[in-house]
Amino acid sequence: MEGKNLSNKEVVTTLKEILAALEVKGVNPFRIRAYQNAISILDNLTVSIFDLWQNKRLGEIPGIGVGIESHLNELFSSGKVEEFEQVKQDLPEGMFSLLGLRGVGAKRAFKLAAAFKLNDRETALDKLKENAEKEKIQILEGFGEKMEKSILEAIEEQKMTKNFKVRFLLPQAEQIVSRIVSYMQKCKDVEKIEAAGSFRRRNATIGDLDIPISTNNPEKVLKHFLKFPEIGDVIATGDKKASVVLKNDVQVDIRVSTPQAYGAMLQYFTGSKQHNILLRNYALNKGMSLSEYGIKIGDTLKEFSTEEDFYKELGLPYIPPEIRHGNYEVETASKNKLPKLIELKDIKGDLHMHTTASDGVNTIEEMVQAAESLGYEYIGISDHAPSIQSRGLGTVLKMVSDARKKIDELNQSQDKVKVLFGYEVSILVDNSLGLPDDILKNLDFVIVGVHTAFNQDKKTVTERILTAMENPYVNIISHPSGRMLNERDPIDPDWNKVFEAARDKNIILEINGQPFRLDLPDDLIKTAIECGVKLVISSDAHSTDELLFMRYGIENARRGWVSKENILNTLSYEKFVKELKSR
Repeated sequence: MEGKNLSNKEVVTTLKEILAALEVKGVNPFRIRAYQNAISILDNLTVSIFDLWQNKRLGEIPGIGVGIESHLNELFSSGKVEEFEQVKQDLPEGMFSLLGLRGVGAKRAFKLAAAFKLNDRETALDKLKENAEKEKIQILEGFGEKMEKSILEAIEEQKMTKNFKVRFLLPQAEQIVSRIVSYMQKCKDVEKIEAAGSFRRRNATIGDLDIPISTNNPEKVLKHFLKFPEIGDVIATGDKKASVVLKNDVQVDIRVSTPQAYGAMLQYFTGSKQHNILLRNYALNKGMSLSEYGIKIGDTLKEFSTEEDFYKELGLPYIPPEIRHGNYEVETASKNKLPKLIELKDIKGDLHMHTTASDGVNTIEEMVQAAESLGYEYIGISDHAPSIQSRGLGTVLKMVSDARKKIDELNQSQDKVKVLFGYEVSILVDNSLGLPDDILKNLDFVIVGVHTAFNQDKKTVTERILTAMENPYVNIISHPSGRMLNERDPIDPDWNKVFEAARDKNIILEINGQPFRLDLPDDLIKTAIECGVKLVISSDAHSTDELLFMRYGIENARRGWVSKENILNTLSYEKFVKELKSR
């Protein structure tokens, strides 16, 4: 189908605007909740919503009802939704430019836009700033001097919500969390502390940090936190929380709880928002109501020191944070059908790593020693394939021969870690591979991937990948979407065709553990599994230290509902090699 090719971000922005309009007009709360649910789900999709629409698969997105599916159909068909236009018709356009400001929700945005006649999106922020500087906001009902100051600071410093800020990669967020936790543990009144939110759910990127703390002395704990030397600005303080912005522009929200209620608070602030909505609806059907303080039945509030007890009270097994997406995990848990998610200890080998033979910093011997310390049975050396164009065929043949000899000698000299010899070979723009079949056929395995021309159209890039899969010596597709978080968008192939071809041709797809890749993305992982595709999790290490990136690959796989049985490199060496040879 033809249509208006809107990006996922454009679709979500459209829905956020109509949600804001509906909130201002006070429509049925169930309708508002439906849009909140849809936004949460669509905002976390990696696969193109437009692609799903073109393939008539919108109905397959969990949590998207018939009404919103109809609106999406209209949006992609014509570029707009008539009902949305009518709902927004009498609202000032400028209000929609204010929605990104911290502390300004839909109703406040409307009040400000109406009061100051902000009818132009382009000039709304500038005009609002003028009125704040003239102290005209503080005289509006429901605002005041403190709110006016906060709005002015948000405009001047462009302190936007997490939807507008550059998000951190997991290792960067881990460093910040580590420093905060280490600092807070110096306060003897801190009993438990753990970063929640998207950090605990192990999202690919992290925005703001929510950190619940268990204590019997909240005042002392909060005072200690407010002396953290990295704080740049204090947004708000109270008797149970403190919100600050660090000097690196990361917002941190500290919440304190009694030890008896800490489990409920940790659950609540871990989220996701959509997961908590589903959980709340599930509880309401059982005559219970949920909050960060516990579970209320009638007028009685029951507290929980652990999340396990919290979920148990609801009649549910513990739901791991990584799958709290707000799709169908609550329903699945209620049927006791949650998968046993893969763990790092399940991994028997790593098939993607680089040495000094290409762009790595450690030798093969050093990689083998590091793999042995991790308890691996086998590894695959997969340096970038040498270029015949720049080196010449004779030189490349000698390089390959020397590498094979070295690996054979390594395998003969030690039997603790089996070493497989492969290359990571580029899928070139003309759909050919960077090494000829005469070389590929003599390798233990072959990884291929897209490393150039990421802006090809859907049809071209799809054909590029499918052609590579036709090669009888190809085993694994590396980092299949080609994305680089915060730097490069993923390529846009027809994923249905890619997954079907991988399944039918016995091609393995990689879940790459490099923190700037995490590729396949988690939503595509789940689709691939449902299609019957075989997967491996790799570190793509370029040093011995980076072998530890396997952990990020595991976490990303868990977000895709991956079990041990879905991953080939949980197999023993003999069984894994048998799978390779089955190609």
